[in-house]
Amino acid sequence: MIRLLTCTSIVLFVSALLMLAVDARIYNHRGWFREKKYAAVMGWTYCLISVAVIIGLMIYV
Repeated sequence: MIRLLTCTSIVLFVSALLMLAVDARIYNHRGWFREKKYAAVMGWTYCLISVAVIIGLMIYV
């Protein structure tokens, strides 16, 4: 179970970084500012969740 949570949080963190780096740039280039804002909010939320899970696993284990 711990290994599953670790892998899930790493995948979530990588997807958040990709969302912040790639999606926001694509939306900005196309002029979709509302989608850019939502991608940024979701990316930072995913980052915070994944970091919280990783810190929780470090404390638990």
